Amino acid sequence: MFQRIINHKYFSFINDKNIRILVVVGIIYRLALSILYFNVTQVPDSGDYTKLAHYLLNFDLSGYNGNRSPGYPMLIALAFGSEKLATLYSFGLGIITSVFWYKTLKNLTFSSQTALFITLFFEGFIHIYFYETSIVVEATALFFISWLVYVLSDNYFEKYTLKTELYVGFIVGYLVLIKPFYAFIPFLIYGYSVLYKFNFKKLISIKLVILIFPLMAYFGWSYVNKVNTGYFVSTSFFGLNIAQNCVYFAEKTEPDYQWIGDVYAKNRDKNLAINDTLPADAYPKNMAMTIWDSYEELMVKTDQNFPKLSNELSKYAVATIRKNPKDYMEQVVTRSWFDFWKTSLYWEYLDFKVPYANKFLIGIWYIENVILYILKFGFLVLSPIIFFRFFKTRKMPFELFLTALILATSILQALATYGENDRFSYPFEFMMVIVWALFFKDKVEKLQKYLSSYL
Repeated sequence: MFQRIINHKYFSFINDKNIRILVVVGIIYRLALSILYFNVTQVPDSGDYTKLAHYLLNFDLSGYNGNRSPGYPMLIALAFGSEKLATLYSFGLGIITSVFWYKTLKNLTFSSQTALFITLFFEGFIHIYFYETSIVVEATALFFISWLVYVLSDNYFEKYTLKTELYVGFIVGYLVLIKPFYAFIPFLIYGYSVLYKFNFKKLISIKLVILIFPLMAYFGWSYVNKVNTGYFVSTSFFGLNIAQNCVYFAEKTEPDYQWIGDVYAKNRDKNLAINDTLPADAYPKNMAMTIWDSYEELMVKTDQNFPKLSNELSKYAVATIRKNPKDYMEQVVTRSWFDFWKTSLYWEYLDFKVPYANKFLIGIWYIENVILYILKFGFLVLSPIIFFRFFKTRKMPFELFLTALILATSILQALATYGENDRFSYPFEFMMVIVWALFFKDKVEKLQKYLSSYL
């Protein structure tokens, strides 16, 4: 009976020894870190996710303020509102994510041992564990993006079947529910599929089906917000997020929005003055969050109605950016886009159960942080080479698609907001590892064989 079960196509992966290793190592790794630290880390966003989860649990969205989209809160709702249980779910998703990485590398013709080696290498970065223990969307987004890349790596651009397109469309549709920003991904996939072995017939093909679920998710949730708040937006933070890009030229706006620009600029100058007087070892004010320092004063002027304020901030941002394109592009390139390539560690440093464990792990993180910066900087160096190869050979290998997806994400997030932009890059870091591995495929295989001989 058991043998028949594991031989079924849906459970055949159990027969792969390396997948069993990934599952066991993933469990032991998370268990070991949880002995040292099992806290649910809260960030400013966390309350909004749990609030929406409770609306979902009650099967009633009437009156919801629209601050978040439902993709991640559904996970909390499936945990019956328990944040600790939701964290355990994230652990499970994290282990499955590592299997997706392994199977993706196998699809890209890496040997089983090399795929295992690369997967274990990246899974060992401790920020993965701490994202999983935080009430933020990134761990769930990483799972679905990894799932998507795995499916695409299985000769997706050679396939034209309704079943495959519905499958991909569902994954991307759920990604849009997790973060509406991801609505660009299906269009990128479709565009790449048209260019892949291009002919004009491919402009209208079955692959258009992948757009259906993402568009339904985006516009469907926007309609829910329209019903509840009066504004057709993907989230009520939409306007505030765009306005964050205006922080360094806030006062240079149109007369109709000077009431926003003056308050915004006043708080920006106050924060800059504070930062100028801080000692070198003090934590500075985050200038990207200046709009929140203006929140209370601006809320008074919009009848204490946040969706209304966000709508006004959206119009303010569009007018201000249109009036100051040079300042905006400087902001995008030197701050928002630059911050995408930074790294984050979400944890409560003082809440470890074992003395000095935090000091030990921060030491590990310093090393891993350097490695991540090398990977990211190296990816930026490799990117123009990969595109040059494409223009020279007209060949479209999978690393070209991954490179285009990462760079498109980095640019679009910079255009959209200025804040915790490093969180945008986290679900795409594993792709950078894959691009590295593909670019140096022969050398990676040789390194793995060399290391295996000593293990």
